[in-house]
Amino acid sequence: MIRQHIFFILSVLALCIPAQALKIDDNDTTPKKPRGVWTHSTSPSILINEKLYNNWSAAGNSLLSIVANFDGTYKYTHDHYILDNVVKLGYGTDMQDLDANRHLESRRKTEDKIDLTSTLSYKAISWANVNISLNYKTQFADGWNFTGPGNDDGTLVSKFMAPGYITLSLGFEHKEDAWNVSVSPLSGKSTMVLSEEVIEAGQLYGVDTADGKRIYNAFGAYVRFYFKKDIFKDFNLYTRIELFYDYRKPHLMNWDEIEGNYDKYYKRVTKAMSRETDVNFEMTINYKLRSFLHLSASLNLKYDTDYAGIGQYGHWQLFQTAGLRFIFKWPK
Repeated sequence: MIRQHIFFILSVLALCIPAQALKIDDNDTTPKKPRGVWTHSTSPSILINEKLYNNWSAAGNSLLSIVANFDGTYKYTHDHYILDNVVKLGYGTDMQDLDANRHLESRRKTEDKIDLTSTLSYKAISWANVNISLNYKTQFADGWNFTGPGNDDGTLVSKFMAPGYITLSLGFEHKEDAWNVSVSPLSGKSTMVLSEEVIEAGQLYGVDTADGKRIYNAFGAYVRFYFKKDIFKDFNLYTRIELFYDYRKPHLMNWDEIEGNYDKYYKRVTKAMSRETDVNFEMTINYKLRSFLHLSASLNLKYDTDYAGIGQYGHWQLFQTAGLRFIFKWPK
């Protein structure tokens, strides 16, 4: 366990590499031309929805909903390389009154994410950069699947670093003003489940926890597409697609449960890619009503066969939100 925690700490610290690497020696008085420039955009936001019912003939349940987000982009452009750092944080909760005592006793989490990405790109050829990227994903608080109206009838499915994902990729990237695409045939993805409670609840996220193992290290291919642009005045569209395929999947699949003849290895690879490629799709639209007030809607779709919570849509996971969002722009 100590080795696993050390690996986690070092990986997260790696996201902060530019701060020390770009320091200038204070004792060096030799005039130097600026070789690079920092640009950044920081946009915290909060979404609040409140309803209060008291002796109301049409009836209803009182509700207080709060969702907070932090989106930050910190970019260093040098003569020879570009360093992009993206921070996406979010947490939301609903508190609802379910009886006559007017207490908000039912509390449910509505949003929870930690998503940090750092990408270092070097200009290699006219149309592409060589890049190395590090991405870290997990959540802040416990996640539950509830079967009843209160907070007692639920099953624990996740906690901080259960699961946690760290993806390190090396590949090529093509950049345009509004979009970029990165293809990394050499990528490592570590899935960590560092909570005994989550393991005891049966949520292993593809990690073989026998013999005290808490980390599964995959080696595969990683593709990322990013698009962000003002489609028309005051209307902005953001889209991100991530695909990861583990080269080991054809050997790990249970072929006895799959119909058809897959004796040939290339058939196994094709079948494994169609079934076992992890997909993460995000789309957000923002319409600016005022500089501080946006009409916002977002959609997040995931496909991951390692998550045991199979519902109506199989291994697909869906998260969608919409509402008015208050934006707090930090000065540049």
